[in-house]
Amino acid sequence: MKTNQIREKFLSFFKEKGHTIVKSDSLIPVNDPSLLFTGAGMNQFKDYFLGVKKDMKRACSSQKCLRTGDLDHVGKTPYHHSFFEMLGNFSFGDYFKKDAIVWAWEFLTKILRIPAEKLRVSVHKDDREAFDIWKNEIGIPETHIAQLGDDSNFWPANAPQDGPNGPCGPCSEIFFDQGERYAPKPFKGPWYEDETGRFSEIWNLVFTQFDRQSDGSLKPLKAKNIDTGSGLERVACMLQGRRSNFEIDLFEPLLKAMKKELKLTENQTDILYRIVDHGRAVTFAIADGAFPSNEGRGYVIRKLIRRSVWQAQTTGKKEPFLYRIVAPVVEAMGQAYPEIKQAEKNIVETIKQEELKFFETLEKGNQVLERFIREAKKKKLKQLSGQDVFLLYDTYGFPDELTRQITAHEGLTINQNEFDMLMTRQKKTAKQKSNISTEIFSVDEVKQKIGSTAATQFLGYAQLTAGAKVIQHFNQGSQTALILNQTPFYPEGGGQVGDAGTIESASFKFEVTDTQKKDKIIFHIGKVVKGKIEENMDVKASVDTVRREATKRNHTATHLLQAALRQVLGNHVRQVGSLVHPSKLRFDFKHHSALSEKELAMIESAVNQVILRNELVETAQQTYEAAVSGGAIAFFGDKYGEKVRVINVSGFSKELCGGTHCERTGDIGVFVIASETAIGSGTRRIEAVTGLGALEYLTNIRQTIQKTADVLKSTPDALVDRAESLMQSLKQLQKDKKQAALTQSTIGIDDLIKKAQSVGKIKLVTHQYQDASIEQLRQLSDQVRKQLTTGVVILFGIQPDKFSLIVSLSKDLEKTSVNAASIAKEISQACGGSAGGRKDLAQGGGKNSAAIPTALAKVVSLIKAG
Repeated sequence: MKTNQIREKFLSFFKEKGHTIVKSDSLIPVNDPSLLFTGAGMNQFKDYFLGVKKDMKRACSSQKCLRTGDLDHVGKTPYHHSFFEMLGNFSFGDYFKKDAIVWAWEFLTKILRIPAEKLRVSVHKDDREAFDIWKNEIGIPETHIAQLGDDSNFWPANAPQDGPNGPCGPCSEIFFDQGERYAPKPFKGPWYEDETGRFSEIWNLVFTQFDRQSDGSLKPLKAKNIDTGSGLERVACMLQGRRSNFEIDLFEPLLKAMKKELKLTENQTDILYRIVDHGRAVTFAIADGAFPSNEGRGYVIRKLIRRSVWQAQTTGKKEPFLYRIVAPVVEAMGQAYPEIKQAEKNIVETIKQEELKFFETLEKGNQVLERFIREAKKKKLKQLSGQDVFLLYDTYGFPDELTRQITAHEGLTINQNEFDMLMTRQKKTAKQKSNISTEIFSVDEVKQKIGSTAATQFLGYAQLTAGAKVIQHFNQGSQTALILNQTPFYPEGGGQVGDAGTIESASFKFEVTDTQKKDKIIFHIGKVVKGKIEENMDVKASVDTVRREATKRNHTATHLLQAALRQVLGNHVRQVGSLVHPSKLRFDFKHHSALSEKELAMIESAVNQVILRNELVETAQQTYEAAVSGGAIAFFGDKYGEKVRVINVSGFSKELCGGTHCERTGDIGVFVIASETAIGSGTRRIEAVTGLGALEYLTNIRQTIQKTADVLKSTPDALVDRAESLMQSLKQLQKDKKQAALTQSTIGIDDLIKKAQSVGKIKLVTHQYQDASIEQLRQLSDQVRKQLTTGVVILFGIQPDKFSLIVSLSKDLEKTSVNAASIAKEISQACGGSAGGRKDLAQGGGKNSAAIPTALAKVVSLIKAG
């Protein structure tokens, strides 16, 4: 039975049992900031298990999961994966143990037709109810039922003794007997103590029936839940009669593609499996919006790609290859998960770019690491210092994990404790540097002062002025925070800045410069310009209309921009930050490369077309599920309640948003992209202006063009031609200057050769040129070599903070043991740089030109030794 068929049969079976089929959650949890990745089927149902949501009693799913806790086991065992699918059925206070057990047995034996004698089960030693159901209802022989303890048959493991407090309960696991062919030597003890792998767990039924208290007691829950999980790949492995998950049909096209890329022996299947696993994982993760970076989930993706590249490099692969796994992953799984098909082009480009970056990192880091290893061996050390490992990590971006693997190949270890200490110190320093409060009032201080103040009623969607009553106020320095019972002022949130305006009465005036929110209370921050604040006084709150209208234009335009980005670049585009300000909008999003002028023009045009159509901007309150299932975009990290506000521009944009917006798209006026830049690996930023801000921006550009034309004695229409003509003239002048400098340098070649140092029978010609480029050095080196016999030429181009060098050999030395590349590496590495090249000609560079004399002394020894 094919893997896709197993998935379909599982979902159909439980649908017939009254379960709602719920689509797999994203690998990036939509509404749970506590998780880096979705690692279990139950993650997306937390609110149902906790009783927060009650609109569904039964659910089933096939959930994409990503776990990295067992990466070192991937490829070495038959069943470990970083990415896998988890089949699951769930009950939220509805059915319990009997139905869960009976249906699991029915699905396995009736639908999948697994012989009953092939199955074994385990229960918790104190769960007599589950034991009786298996024995009496199902009819499993008692010898096939293992009664085990808290470590293996309680969720969370050992919770009764160790915690955590909260919902927990016993579990029952189902095992498949793979037969004597899997373990030829018969095991004489109980089946559940057999560690050969013959009995493979294929389903875990968790019975959440207790609430652990702080004193360790287990209090029965009023509403008992069922949470089950069955690894799809493992079930397929059993049904298809394979010894490893990697041998099932789902992996066939992936293995075929990577075998074509990598020249592996039969003894290297672990490397092949590891690369295939990691490639599949990053394909799905990038499709869901996780991009390589140095933090959080981005670091995990980078780590998986780099582990794959390093594994391949140990087999001789020296160029990007992993990106070619995307097509076979889409072929195998694109029907079940169309999102990977939609994002295929972006995934390929993202992986390829990350591979190229890592090859650069490997080249630089490897050169430094080789030197560290060489020096350690000279000193007869068995270990690299943590300081060296940290330098590689911090300065060259070289993963400590790879350093550990490479040094192990060389018979060395690393000082892990010292490295960990330096990493901890770095993180602590970074945290201290970033631990600066930019808030006017700290959270703790606010909580102390507001006490049990009632929530502020927000009126600002419908009106910009309102009568209100002062509830409370407090000061800090020159700033004052004012709390009203109700307000039209929008507090900062969702990227939109807080409103400004005035709060006043006949004898009092307060200028609001910012509006913030803590919990459900809105704070008007500013200063008193007239009179004195009195609590319970009646006031009129008025929002700065011009500022609010400009902010609304930019907020609605931000929604249109995101829709246009997804339309032009693909659905992988995911917002990671934004600023909606009266003067401009800023939008940060995930994308693998800089946008071309054509793409920017298409995006700008798409937004302006919607503006010109003057579409209605609809707002509606819906349940979160209804909004998302209706196509609304929600964002990771945002917390959503039972009801959400949906902003909809029909047929173009639909998002969950609590901000203020235009009534029609035509209110925006015009949309102009001002800039597009990178703010991190895989993260882009667009800044744009609308309305009068766009008009001002275009006016400034027109004035700048006119001033530039005046300076260059041209007209705006002829400005480009004039600039190109001047650039050509400038390039010719620079070329003439370089040629003159080269001619001048060439005049002194005879003197250089005469001053050559004799190293045995070899002449060593060295010279340092100020500001010489690598091209000039190469030409000079060729001139010297033509006139030199039995000689080594080393020429330097000295810049203020770095230098470049060329090393070349006379023709008669090319067949000797003297090596230009080795000499260039010796000099460059001694001066904090790197080098490479051929035996007869090499180039390099460094940062510390003061170390050149010392490095040259080593070269003399190297030539003598050669």
